[in-house]
Amino acid sequence: MSEAVLEKISDAVRNAFAPVLPAVAAARAKLSADATVIAVRPGYAYPATGAPIPAVVVAVQPGTATQPASALAAELGVPVVIADATVEEQLAKEEPSAPSFGAPGAPTSAFERLIVGDEALAFAPPKTGAYTPPEPPNLPLVKERMQLTVCVSPEAGWSELESFLGETRRRLTVAMYQFTAPHIFDAVKAAVAPAGREFELVLHPVPEKPPSSGVKADDLEEVAGVVDPLSETLKSRFELAWATLHSRANPDGLWASAYHIKVAVRDGDAVWCSSGNWQSSNQPNIRLFGPQRDRPPVGFQRKYNRDYHAIIVDPKIASIFEGYIARDHDLAAAQAAAAQPSAEPDLFVPEEPEAPAAFARPPRYFEPLRLDREVSVQPLLTPDNYAEHALELIRSARESVRFQNQYINFRGTNEDFAEFKLLVGALKSKIDASVDVRIICRDLMKQESLDILIALGFPKETFRFQPACHNKTIIVDGKRVMFGSHNWSNEGVKTNRDASLVFDDEEIAQYLAEIYDYDWDNLATAHPAASRPRVAHSGDPTPAGMRRVSYSAVYDE
Repeated sequence: MSEAVLEKISDAVRNAFAPVLPAVAAARAKLSADATVIAVRPGYAYPATGAPIPAVVVAVQPGTATQPASALAAELGVPVVIADATVEEQLAKEEPSAPSFGAPGAPTSAFERLIVGDEALAFAPPKTGAYTPPEPPNLPLVKERMQLTVCVSPEAGWSELESFLGETRRRLTVAMYQFTAPHIFDAVKAAVAPAGREFELVLHPVPEKPPSSGVKADDLEEVAGVVDPLSETLKSRFELAWATLHSRANPDGLWASAYHIKVAVRDGDAVWCSSGNWQSSNQPNIRLFGPQRDRPPVGFQRKYNRDYHAIIVDPKIASIFEGYIARDHDLAAAQAAAAQPSAEPDLFVPEEPEAPAAFARPPRYFEPLRLDREVSVQPLLTPDNYAEHALELIRSARESVRFQNQYINFRGTNEDFAEFKLLVGALKSKIDASVDVRIICRDLMKQESLDILIALGFPKETFRFQPACHNKTIIVDGKRVMFGSHNWSNEGVKTNRDASLVFDDEEIAQYLAEIYDYDWDNLATAHPAASRPRVAHSGDPTPAGMRRVSYSAVYDE
């Protein structure tokens, strides 16, 4: 890879924040005794129209406010924003020694350090793992005739996955971040229960426990409700390995912070690759196409995740993924006695409000695209080969880039992985070259992450924010497309386990570009959600107007 193209903060941006930085220091001193104030940092105010405005950001315990922003702004002489603290800021306040994105409990934030340019203020580096790719690697470009289905959730994901699982005759080989949906459990059990069939599974090592409300309220506990019954039914025909993650207790853990992949291989000749977990939020038990047609609930596309899926019937591609999953299984099984990480805390998130008038128009649901012809497919994995292919894809853009992901968690500091700097820089260079770049992120994307990108020169109008955005997609010039499970964070693009596919195919790219444009026009809005998640401790009652969810439901790695 060549040198990063991402520029540092411009002098104009630094000068714009010159009066804000001393005001940040003054606000910290003034508010230090206020228990509702969690952090004070520089950032931006985002008016309904016009450019972002440099401001003092007072991050408070979600749902509280000590005084009107206008009064503090008048006293400090600069704009002030009073905003809900991020989850990282809340956790750092409780555990000041804990390193986290932006170091919000420390004297400076990631954004402040970016503005000041003080590289002596070291941050905890991104996590790595002990995984090493096989030699030689086996991730070739595959260009041949195949049967291919591309579809999206929430409208078509489950019905296609159900058919895929139902055609199992010998074995399933699965690598999965989370597996809790009862209807998927039933389908998997039915697929592998007959005598002689086998099931190999590698799971993220922090078992998921379903929330008491929301779209996953009826999901199963991952151990008691999924793993244990499968073990009892299949006995020796079920081979499970919990992936291992790097930590102080397990420095030999294979992956950085998440075994985040979502891939299933059926009978060695077909593969399902997705951005969506086997949970009800990603694969709701609703069928909108085919002989059985269900009526979707109100707000269907805002309550359930937008995910992209590919089902490929091709022995070559299936064998590639099956080989890597089998190797993951063996590597993880060899560390079965290693210490595993503890679960993140639950979160309280706002209940989904009634859709505003802009969303009242009849929704459009997209039927699957089915092909039976020659297709060009490049399999991608991290830590193996994702960054280089993602970079080439973005750099190839001449007319347009359509980017959709949960977030872009870029620090903008020296500790960022070089690969992540290159990827963010490639997006920015396309904006500078007047390529039509559009970026959709989840509406709960961290405010400081957006601030950093704005300070680095990303225009605010490039971004929109979509409820339940969970897919990870890049569409270039309406001719090439990448999608899969890769989030855009340091670990997500380099050191976690993830899988994606690149299709050099205009028909597939155009199909997904049409869905992207629908999301941009109908589901995404100009600003992130104002109400932020709250950390939920054991025994905390659920506040009015909120629901309790797992950490990963909002911020999977």
